[in-house]
Amino acid sequence: MKFVWIFCNQSIAPEIIELLESIEVDGYTVWRHVLGHHRGCRTHWADAVWPGENWAILVVENAGKAWYLTEELKKMKQRRAIHHAGLRVFVQDGELMV
Repeated sequence: MKFVWIFCNQSIAPEIIELLESIEVDGYTVWRHVLGHHRGCRTHWADAVWPGENWAILVVENAGKAWYLTEELKKMKQRRAIHHAGLRVFVQDGELMV
């Protein structure tokens, strides 16, 4: 089982959700209004100086579907608008305990 963590600007979040629905992931959790800073990327504090917010999305899937999802997200990030809006993806192992 894999955890796929997706962090993206709110402007592209609906497109990410559309992708998750189109590849029929079993489920996902969304955190809206995520604020953050990363060196070399745009800062989003949801204020007049640093406008905008991010979303955090967690997908828990089997290794095959997680790999497919990350490949689709890599393709998506190649598009200029997506790249500039901001998209980060991390994958880690997960184990169901309860």
